[in-house]
Amino acid sequence: MGHAVRKLIAWALLIAALPVAAEAPVTEMAKVITDSSLPSECLAPVEITSVDGVKQHVPSRGYLLEPGVHSVNGRVFLDTTKCRRSDGDLEIRKTADLVVDFEAGKTYYIAYDRGPMNPGDWKLLVWKVEGAATSEYRR
Repeated sequence: MGHAVRKLIAWALLIAALPVAAEAPVTEMAKVITDSSLPSECLAPVEITSVDGVKQHVPSRGYLLEPGVHSVNGRVFLDTTKCRRSDGDLEIRKTADLVVDFEAGKTYYIAYDRGPMNPGDWKLLVWKVEGAATSEYRR
């Protein structure tokens, strides 16, 4: 009889613990998209190869990132048919990391801005942020 009581208590404790485990907080993430750009405005798609200084390859169609301040950098894909600044504009120099305070539940569109005439001014940027109810364009 003692064995059956212990088994019953074990099952009761397991069932009581299930709702607590099921209510564990789910951390909402920020979404980052880098394959969507505006070539006519000299915004080129990017392949992110580094997040917070750690080399990694992430999907360009979208990946999730924990909320908070992060730095990203990567490789640029140029489309010179719609935005050609000069004969030397195919030579991309190393660009600074893009540092962004990513908020949970928002989608960030990152591209490489080749808009300025001076190639030294080209940089990574967030060109669009979408939230639950809003959409904001940046430049």
